[in-house]
Amino acid sequence: MNKIFNSLFFTAFFVGSLFASNIEFEADKTSFDTKNEYLLLKGNVSLKIENLQFKADQVSLDNKNKVFSSEKISFSTLDDFIYGQTKFVSISKEETLMKDVEFSSCPCEDKIWWVESKELKFQNKNNLLTAKKSKLIVQGRTLAYLNSANFPISAKRKSGILLPEISVNERSGLDVKIPVYLNLRENLDLTLEPRLMTQRGYGITSQLRYLGKNYEGYFNSSLLNDNESTFKALETDDIRWSYNLAHQQKIGSSLFFNLNTSSSGDPFYLSDLGSFMSGLSRTYVLPQKADITYFKDNLFIRADINSFKVTNPLGANQFQRIPGLEFRYFLNKSSISFNLNADLGYFRKGGSFRNNERESLKKLSLNPSISHAFSKKNYFLRSDIYLNYFFLENNGNKNSEFLPSLKIKQSLKFYKSKDNLKLLLKPYLDFYISDQKKIINNITLDSGLRMSSLNESPIFGDLFLSNQRDVNLGSSLRLRNHDGSVLNFSVEQLFSLGEKKLFFENFRIDFPDPFSIKMNYKNNSKINYSSEFSIDKNHNFSSYRNSLKINSLNFKLTFDHYLVRNINVFNLNKNINEIKKINSFDISSIFNFNENWSGGFKFINDIEQKKNINSVLTLDYENDGLRVGIAYMKSIELDWVSILENRVFKDYHKDRFRLFFELKGLGSLGRPKEDYIKRRNL
Repeated sequence: MNKIFNSLFFTAFFVGSLFASNIEFEADKTSFDTKNEYLLLKGNVSLKIENLQFKADQVSLDNKNKVFSSEKISFSTLDDFIYGQTKFVSISKEETLMKDVEFSSCPCEDKIWWVESKELKFQNKNNLLTAKKSKLIVQGRTLAYLNSANFPISAKRKSGILLPEISVNERSGLDVKIPVYLNLRENLDLTLEPRLMTQRGYGITSQLRYLGKNYEGYFNSSLLNDNESTFKALETDDIRWSYNLAHQQKIGSSLFFNLNTSSSGDPFYLSDLGSFMSGLSRTYVLPQKADITYFKDNLFIRADINSFKVTNPLGANQFQRIPGLEFRYFLNKSSISFNLNADLGYFRKGGSFRNNERESLKKLSLNPSISHAFSKKNYFLRSDIYLNYFFLENNGNKNSEFLPSLKIKQSLKFYKSKDNLKLLLKPYLDFYISDQKKIINNITLDSGLRMSSLNESPIFGDLFLSNQRDVNLGSSLRLRNHDGSVLNFSVEQLFSLGEKKLFFENFRIDFPDPFSIKMNYKNNSKINYSSEFSIDKNHNFSSYRNSLKINSLNFKLTFDHYLVRNINVFNLNKNINEIKKINSFDISSIFNFNENWSGGFKFINDIEQKKNINSVLTLDYENDGLRVGIAYMKSIELDWVSILENRVFKDYHKDRFRLFFELKGLGSLGRPKEDYIKRRNL
């Protein structure tokens, strides 16, 4: 018993003195040479040192020289993020040194890609592997030589050069981006992306991200020395820029602060050549806003500054809210609810690149409302009474209006279940009634960001739509089968008693009374068909959309048809307003040829022009360790449906090749084909 105890004690003392750090080891057999301070481990040897684990059939440990070695030693990190083998290992308190090493972070069983290094050093303090005289080998072929390089030993990001993104197009020529990632702290990092375009110039974008216990945010910026701007006649400055700062912070248990500010040096930058890293993409409005918000139980208070810049180069100055105060209170009791919304705002004109018009305005709105809900069996009735008080003061002129309105929504619900089929039928009849005043437009306040539908509310932005007498009649039907298939169908007609118009500056807007039909069918996620019709009696606001999606194990296929009439578009080249009609047919697909090869395509055909306005073709090869792809894109017109649906517009190129290359577990170059095949994402 004493021999066993002494043996264990000696082993622990020997290993502790050898490594001067935490170590765990296992072996089928151990033998000692106390005179030469030598330990031999045989059979299924496993050693765990810091974040590294070594395995071998036989390992010798020399305490005098502070090394252990073997004919062949395999190693890996504890999470198996990096693994490999080496012939020589030297361990000290500060670092672990390996020579003649092969290693990889490929999540694959076969040896698809790996790195061969003459020397690999692991520093315990920063959890970093430093490799010297290395070469990157992919499926037996050397792709790159690295004299010195660093590799992380976990999935956590580390500082270093990321794989570049390379593209070729007719506007920029060869376009190369080389991102550099800097892990400054555990909660702070910075990405710098130098960019070179052979036909345009050079620039750099950056992204700084930070994270704290009660706050988080980012700062994105973009700077470009552009010698060949598309809009050189209008913007003569070669130095172009943009930035975006976003910050969120929790000040107290119920108090929050938000900041989102952005700008650009000229109105064309983001649409012409802006970087997605700027955080702004291609947008109509650059936000410049901040707010402090308090909410608890049934009370909400927010003080805010809400400004912006309009990227439309011909846009007029809009009103900016500097500052404002918003108040909300609600109370529910039984079937009755009470809401009080109040808003006080001070406004000034601004936000335009070209217009220097100055004007100030003060606005107060007070909106109490009472709602009552009644239900019995399958009948539901909801009545809402709104009292809207609106006050404006502009250049000494004061104007106030009081507008009561009534909304009544009633519906019936019929349920039926038979065998494997469930049915829900819901007919409804809604009333929207407001008073008989004229529309307020002698003092116009137009933010340019109108989002609500005039058929749903008597208030349009900050303009009252008075004399509203609308009746909305419709019904919805839902069928669900036991196999998971679902059919949704609805039909609706809006009736306006009398004419409903809005006079805005020199325009008269006639609002529609559309007849709408919507249908959607899903079959176990394999088939999804949807159709929408909205038809106005004067055809001024008619729109149509048909979509069919087919999914299987080997392919995804999508068909879309869009038809929208009478869209008012300003033609910058001709300097005139045009009425545009969108009539496009789209088809896109992603499919697999076999286990390794896949492809995809997307075509957007303008039926009016009888030609393809956007085309994408892709081809990919993928295995467990790598993925290689090429994409060809040709686009000759803006994506108008994206503009209408998402309120953003993408730049477009007549011809463009994109490359994608990924070594799994290491990094990627470019973007995968899914980013280009997605609808409205050229």
